[in-house]
Amino acid sequence: MPIKYKKLGNVAIVRVDIKQPGLEEIVQKIVADNPHIVAVLGYRGIYGEYREPEVELLWGKLPETIMHTEYGVHYCLDPSKLMFSLGNQFERLRVASLVRSWEIVVDMFAGVGQFTLPIAVHARPRLIHAVEINPTAYEYLLRNIRLNNVEDIVIPYLSDCRELSSKLKTKADRVIMGYFYGFADFLPYALRMLGESGGIIHLHQLIKRDEIEQLKQKIQSLNSSMGFTTDILTSRVVKSYSASKIHVVIDIFVVSQDR
Repeated sequence: MPIKYKKLGNVAIVRVDIKQPGLEEIVQKIVADNPHIVAVLGYRGIYGEYREPEVELLWGKLPETIMHTEYGVHYCLDPSKLMFSLGNQFERLRVASLVRSWEIVVDMFAGVGQFTLPIAVHARPRLIHAVEINPTAYEYLLRNIRLNNVEDIVIPYLSDCRELSSKLKTKADRVIMGYFYGFADFLPYALRMLGESGGIIHLHQLIKRDEIEQLKQKIQSLNSSMGFTTDILTSRVVKSYSASKIHVVIDIFVVSQDR
């Protein structure tokens, strides 16, 4: 069976059951095929409010910080403490290609800048509000903003996006909801961040493989109950998450029914 793994900078990350038979042979194969790597991490998933990865060092010595470059955007981070999904690579570029120079964007779950930085570097919009609740991720977000020379475009916030939603002085044309657990808890706050003319929300969610249409209906129903009209622009599978679940993104345009 082919060994599936990702390379993040000079670290290899493999999603495995740490107790599975043959794990040592898998690690040896990865190391033999990638002489430049310095560590192999076993990855089990993301947990908690801070979206922290559960990992175990399987081989080598993990550096304090690694550097990863993607489509001309540079990221530094600690993969043992912070989430960075390599499976979202195309989605990051796709969203950046949609943003226009006049837009104000809110990234509700900015992390180390996974969506914020490609948008800032390639689209160079009017402004990006990048919100992150995890202090460790926030510190790397600050570093990555400086690293990519986009201090004039990105305003970072160490905050819960729900608390910040009513405090933003400039309303958004586009909101990125890159957190796929419990969209109903955060969608009302995304709506609050939009301007009077409405705007676009990129809503990520983890669902069963046959639940895309049900998700769309739930989004429309929830928005309607809050006084908004919803137009589903597009939907796509970002990646397969497990045998039964997929990571999807739904692009919606919403506007107040009172407008």
